[in-house]
Amino acid sequence: MESGLELFSSQGYAHTSISAVLRHAGLKDRYFTESFSSLDDLMAALMKDIYEEQVTRCAEAIGTDQPLRDRARNMIDVIVGLPLQDPRKGRVKLAESLGAGPLTARERRLGLQRMSGLVDSLLREGLHDPRIDTTTMSVAVVGAVSEMLLSWFNGVLDISREELVDQGLLLFEAITCMSGGAPSVA
Repeated sequence: MESGLELFSSQGYAHTSISAVLRHAGLKDRYFTESFSSLDDLMAALMKDIYEEQVTRCAEAIGTDQPLRDRARNMIDVIVGLPLQDPRKGRVKLAESLGAGPLTARERRLGLQRMSGLVDSLLREGLHDPRIDTTTMSVAVVGAVSEMLLSWFNGVLDISREELVDQGLLLFEAITCMSGGAPSVA
């Protein structure tokens, strides 16, 4: 898996072969097929691990006694920080996974659903308007923050990490304030 992470992030998924992964890892063909059915299966396993780490850290960030705004900010900071801690994981999660196959697409969807569940738990605390469906809004927040992060990671958004976190938090607060929740003081 380490070799897959290294090659997918440096060469790209489309330019990586099973043979290249085996060469990089110093293994014979049979070792790959004992663990993975395809290159897509390897990428899916990497995505599962990356999302597991992210979900675990985000759950810790929101599982405190802090005010809602602080917990939302901490969660967004975790999401932004993980690709910085290991840019290889950032490249794989944010870009290379998009060009992989159906197994990876499934893991990506599952990871995003888990993230949406965490956001949903926060929105339920802050939303008071029965017209607003927190499940739908949590998907919107996760999708928007993911796209912001991808654009930032690719150099399209020329802002600091702090500014990116602030923008994600503003989105979250805009939704919670629209429902009659009290705006927070920055």
